[in-house]
Amino acid sequence: MRSRNRRKKIWAYLDGKKLVEVIQAALDNNMMVDDLKKKLVEENPGHEVTFKVE
Repeated sequence: MRSRNRRKKIWAYLDGKKLVEVIQAALDNNMMVDDLKKKLVEENPGHEVTFKVE
């Protein structure tokens, strides 16, 4: 019997509120995930940007 592989998502949170699904946003913008994460942090100074895998 095969085990199911659940597709995980990486969510970006801005000040505790769900902002964007990082992998899909990176694909949409033709970017690497790490580059998008850095860009999200740089573009939101003064805010807490966190990432969670779900």
